[in-house]
Amino acid sequence: MIALLTALLTSHVSRLPSPESVVVVTSRGATVIPVSVERGGPAVAAPLLIAPLGLTLTVTGASATVILGGTTFVFQLGAPFARAGQVVCALAGAPYVARDTLFLPLPWLAECLPRTLAPRYRWEAATGRLVVSAPPAVAILRAPNPVTGLRLRHTVVVDPGHGGMDPGNPGLYFPEHLTEKDITLAISRLLRAELIRRGIDVVMTRSSDTLIALEDRGGYCTNDCDLFVSVHVNAMPPGRRQSRASGVETYFLSDAKTEDAQRVAQFENSAIRFESRPDTGLKAPDYIMRDLAMNEYVRQSARLAELVQGKVTGIHPGGDRGVQQAGFAVLTTARRPAILVETGFATNRDDGAFLTSSVGQHKIATAIADGIVAYLLDFERKLAVQGAGP
Repeated sequence: MIALLTALLTSHVSRLPSPESVVVVTSRGATVIPVSVERGGPAVAAPLLIAPLGLTLTVTGASATVILGGTTFVFQLGAPFARAGQVVCALAGAPYVARDTLFLPLPWLAECLPRTLAPRYRWEAATGRLVVSAPPAVAILRAPNPVTGLRLRHTVVVDPGHGGMDPGNPGLYFPEHLTEKDITLAISRLLRAELIRRGIDVVMTRSSDTLIALEDRGGYCTNDCDLFVSVHVNAMPPGRRQSRASGVETYFLSDAKTEDAQRVAQFENSAIRFESRPDTGLKAPDYIMRDLAMNEYVRQSARLAELVQGKVTGIHPGGDRGVQQAGFAVLTTARRPAILVETGFATNRDDGAFLTSSVGQHKIATAIADGIVAYLLDFERKLAVQGAGP
């Protein structure tokens, strides 16, 4: 009976060509996923599907679990099948792990997934595209929000930098009892209030003096999340420039282009020393570069950074230090457009006074919210243009 079932299932599996890549098309854009044929049949690296599809991936021993669209797919490594509840898909190829990465047979993406989760997922064999339709609740536009003009429901993850036993920088020109973690939390709480006032949902990575691991923070930005914004305070090391440097700069995840950007990233990434977790042998620079390769939101992150930087510069007494890029560990796991805002210098007297004042904190929070809304409006306009196309 089992042999007959296997034969019937296998008979429905078409022989797929082995393209060099497939394209996942969602309302957020198109993502090109390379196809591997190192073990015979075509397969895709499962982590590369996390961002475009919003799936959850777990590998335990000889089994792997993928959760997508509320459906759980279970794989046995080395066995050419996937099970979703009572449905079993024959894959004409087995999932496997190579270089610490799970690879899933292309037939799962091209046949099993569209068949199990139809009609939202559709495979176009002629073009090698998996097309994901927006759920009805998202596809239907609301009346414009009277405050922002936004028509869709949006969620932003706000990440107050540092926390708990990690104080961040001590703040040369902060009052004695304050450190970076206190300022970032105060600004983030105000940012949350401002975004909620504008009809935008907010998730905080921390709302109290708590330590959250760097690589866990981006995980708060799940399927329903649109943006990830991490709030920090800058500082210069001792030397001639320490008290002179001032102003705001906004970062997105990419290779550092300047020594100063590299210095800021190294300081922020050093917070990993406060975390107590098993040593995986993967150091911060390793997983930053690994995730850079699979982060398709670099362009959108750069645009978000540009808009936020422009708004905050307009209210900041310290001036404009521009949009920068560097390898921030906290941004690596946010599978959406993600930025880190250095709101000023704790080592500058004027910036320090602005950052610790109620007026300054409110101005910064409001300006960041302005930049976020500007980005989301632009995003909605692009969605409308795409929806009007053929």
